[in-house]
Amino acid sequence: MSQAHKDTTLWPKMPAGFVRRMLDGHKTLGLALAGILYLICLTGWIGVYYVEFERWERPNIPEFTATTPEAIARAAADTRKVMLADTHRGPLDTDIYIGTPTESLPRLVVGYGHEARGYDADGRFAGEATHDLTHFLTELHYYLHLPESFGMIVVCAFGVGMLALLIGGALSHPRMFRDAFSLRARAHGHLSRADVHNRLGVWTLPFAVIITLTGTLIGLSQVVALVMGMTFYDRNSLKAYEPIFGSQAEIQTATGGRPLNGDAAIVNAITQIRQAHPEQPITFIAIRMVGTPQEFIEITTMPAQRLVYGEAWRFDANGNLKGSYHLSDGPAGRQIAASLYSLHFGNFGGQPVKLVYALLGLGLTVMIAAGMDIWLIKSAGRGHPRPGLHRLWTVLIYGSPAAIALTFVAAMPTGWNPVALFWGMMASLAIATLVSLRLTQAPAQKVSRLMRLLLGASLIAMVATHLLVNGSLSLAAVQVSLPLTLLGLMFTLKALRGLMTEARSGAAVPAPGE
Repeated sequence: MSQAHKDTTLWPKMPAGFVRRMLDGHKTLGLALAGILYLICLTGWIGVYYVEFERWERPNIPEFTATTPEAIARAAADTRKVMLADTHRGPLDTDIYIGTPTESLPRLVVGYGHEARGYDADGRFAGEATHDLTHFLTELHYYLHLPESFGMIVVCAFGVGMLALLIGGALSHPRMFRDAFSLRARAHGHLSRADVHNRLGVWTLPFAVIITLTGTLIGLSQVVALVMGMTFYDRNSLKAYEPIFGSQAEIQTATGGRPLNGDAAIVNAITQIRQAHPEQPITFIAIRMVGTPQEFIEITTMPAQRLVYGEAWRFDANGNLKGSYHLSDGPAGRQIAASLYSLHFGNFGGQPVKLVYALLGLGLTVMIAAGMDIWLIKSAGRGHPRPGLHRLWTVLIYGSPAAIALTFVAAMPTGWNPVALFWGMMASLAIATLVSLRLTQAPAQKVSRLMRLLLGASLIAMVATHLLVNGSLSLAAVQVSLPLTLLGLMFTLKALRGLMTEARSGAAVPAPGE
């Protein structure tokens, strides 16, 4: 094979200086963003299964796939009484949200604000259905537990940085596609990490660009809404969303300016939408402005073969269908805006798409971890070791998922604040790591094994605590507990094997893949 043919790539020939500058910029930006990006990506791929985690968190709520309009109205009326009697709800907690049973979430759950209540198929109260731990996990991904609007802007900024990393990484590796399957699995040090980092970069690039771009657009929408609200709408950022989700004038036209006419209107609205669009299952019902003269109902259905999160429908005060918001068949911009969430979180195509999103998201997370490892190992090879930073990075890689699992362990039986627990554990891990530098010079491989052992034990403890607290072996419990148990055993056994090998040899000998 000629040398000219061997050097052919999908990229055009790039000057060596340009590639070097791209690589330097990629490295600098990656070092600056790596820690937070790792947390965002870690919670992102786990959060693909947030519905399964909601079911797992409350495994004893009755599950069924169908119920009657009358049962839904009965459950809504019960929650309405609780809501109007709640003197501690926030001033913005004015709406009731009804999650109707679907194949992915076969439950009837009605809530407002941060409260949620589970009901049986007849609309009778069956127990609290709040998902504080699942929300802790998803909110870590959405806005890093910062104040919501500000946090989403911060995460959006990191999304822009991630997009720059993806583009810079692609431009700085002209042979990336030709070497897509060149994986030196037996190599150690920075070569093995570089192969993992670069190969995952190729395999996950389309997915990573889509995820990063949609996530950035979701965050940017918050920025645009805040700016437009401050500039044009007397600090009311919600008015910026009216071109997508409808204006108050349109709602008043549909309702005739009259409030929702009780349970009969709810039953009528559900019956009419099922008759008008039997091919679109109801996924969500909202009763807005409860207890006010502006009270009205919206129903969201799921159109087939569409990426939009759903189609929302308007009704008059008696529950008569008046039309849709045209999220699935309106202007292109409206359809794009309504599709961002589904495309970002993989809420389409069922379990096969979820699995693909989870695997590719895991690959993106490993790519970030390997990228930092490359720099640390190469730096040490050039005579500039950074043992403190290397140990901190290793602890972050395995300690952050362990802290998530231990947060579940501590909060499930006690109800303690999961946000405070998690960040308290992260701070404790960081302090313990810095202190350990003065007590032991254990190499990175040993620290990695110890942290894997902690992660494995934490996952097993998470499952055991869930079983003790809930006493449930239902499908809702087992579908999450079983994978967590297998992962916990895998990390634990692999770490123990490495530690025993090291103890027998009397030295820290790297095991394959470590």
